Formats: sequence, C-alpha cells, structure tokens
Amino acid sequence: MTPVLDLARVSVDLPQGGFLSRARLPIVLEVSLHVARGQSVALVGESGSGKTTLARAVMGLQPIAAGSIAFEGVAVSGRAGLVRLRRNAALMFQDATASLSPRLTVGDLVTEPFRIHRQPLPDPRRAAGDLLGMVGLPAAMAGRYPHELSGGQARRVGVARALALKPRLVIADEPTAGLDVSVQAEVLNLMTDLRQAMGLAYLIITHNLALVRHVADRVAVLYLGRVVEEGPTAAVFAAPAHPYTASLIAAEPVPDPRRRRADLAIRGEVPSILRRPAGCEFHTRCPLARDICRQRAPDLAVTGPDRRARCHLAVTQPEQGERHAVEN
Repeated sequence: MTPVLDLARVSVDLPQGGFLSRARLPIVLEVSLHVARGQSVALVGESGSGKTTLARAVMGLQPIAAGSIAFEGVAVSGRAGLVRLRRNAALMFQDATASLSPRLTVGDLVTEPFRIHRQPLPDPRRAAGDLLGMVGLPAAMAGRYPHELSGGQARRVGVARALALKPRLVIADEPTAGLDVSVQAEVLNLMTDLRQAMGLAYLIITHNLALVRHVADRVAVLYLGRVVEEGPTAAVFAAPAHPYTASLIAAEPVPDPRRRRADLAIRGEVPSILRRPAGCEFHTRCPLARDICRQRAPDLAVTGPDRRARCHLAVTQPEQGERHAVEN
C-alpha cells in the first residue's frame, strides 16, 4: 500500500554567515521515513536534533537540499504539489494559544481553513459547532476569544482547526507542550480516538517519551539531524539498539525515589553542528564507544524485524539471506 508520506534521503540545510553568504549548514541529513495510512509515527530527540526543521520541510515551509518527499505516491514539488499537500495535511503547533489569532473568535478560527483553501461553507455557524463538538467542546464556545480559553481548551481548538478539512495527514509539533498531566492524557486520548474514527496518519514531533509510548506505532530517533534508530515503538522501548536511544529512555522521568538521578543523565553536551564529530557522531557522549566509532561513520543497518539502527555495536541481522546495510 502506498504510504501517506514518503521521505527518501531528505536533507535540509540553512544559510550560514551573513545575508550575502552562500555557505550552507546541514541540519537534516539523508532522512528516509514512511508514514502509512492510519499510522502514528513519532520523531524524537533532544532539542536541536532537526525534528521541527524536518516537519517544516515536509510542509514546504523549508526547502530541501536533497532527496524527495511524496504525498500519497505523488512527488511534492512545484506549486501544484504543495497546494495538494497542504489541502490534505494539517499542522498542530507547539504553542496552541499563540497559534490562535487574538482577533478572531473560536468559531472563525476553526472554520478558517475553509476560507484559506476557498472551500464552500454554506453554514459557518453549524460547521463551527460540529467541529467543536468533535473535540469535546460546547458549540457555545464559538463566540469566545483565545484569551478566554484554558490551555487544554486552546489545544482542542487547535485540533479542531487542523481537522476542519478532513486531512489525511496531521503533523503535530509537541502536542502536549505546556499542559498539565491530566489535560495531556485527555488530549492524547482525543488524538487516538480521532485517528481511529477518521483514519488519520500522524507525524508527531516530540521529546516526550511518555507521549510516544501512548500514541505512536513507530518511532524514529534523530541525533544531529540523522536517524540513528527506527522501528516499532514497543520493540524499540523494550530493547533499544542504539546507545543514544537507550540513554533517552533511561532519562525518562520515573516516579521511583530509589532511582538515582545520576543514573539518568546523558553524558556531556550535544556537539555543535558547526563541528560535527568524526566517525559516529554520538561517540563523544557514548559510554560504549570503541576506536571504530571514532574513526568510521556507521551505516543504518537492519537490526531486527522492521528495525534499523546506525551503530557499529548493534547486532545486525540478515535480510533475504544476507546481511543488508540500509541506505537512509
């Protein structure tokens, strides 16, 4: 089956230096990723790993330097491709309140996509009420303004606006940021219910591993713009193949007073992308690093059923009768 979203060796770079400089700084490097219909895929990693930059590139808000992006089997290139993608994909922004114009009512906000994409809307009031009801808000809230909403209500309004045109792909950037634990659970349950009801595909950008456990079918781990591990969420969390993934999971907050904080921290600081380490880029922080890690960059190789990892120490498995290095 053709995936909803297909990224093939996508690289993204940004200008470096002054306004007239032609130097480019690589941010995302040769990322390949697939999101199937009805599937939820999470991109995780520390701040600066390239998650949001990659999401912006998917939506055409950031040009790609190499590779290709396809939506439902059709290349996203040129104006026609971008218009088709943006008509059938939606963004959920990290700061839900800031993403809502303070000058518009909630009703105008949730029906705004119809105006942007010039879609007919015979009864805007009824449409606004239906969209709010879909996310568990009363129709009477359509007359309110964003400053009158709680954080959870603003997030639900953002979800309603994102789903107004019945998209097939939703890109959610930190969908639970700034919410307390109980409201986070409500939002995640809402997203799960809507995915099942509407057959949505999610690409979720987050560093919240609890969220990933709850809603993601697959997870891709980024480090300095590269995918270092990818696979089914349950399998990756149960037995991470890359030391960076293992460090992120170990650092996940656990309500256990017997667990020492010193055991949770990832070593050192994230290297500057201006001076990427030679060999494996994680070797400067890896407790298992060997000489080969410092000397040669590893390939993204098959490590299990539908799993890949970029690590010299990962146990690779044969694919179709022989060991197979996967080019990312």
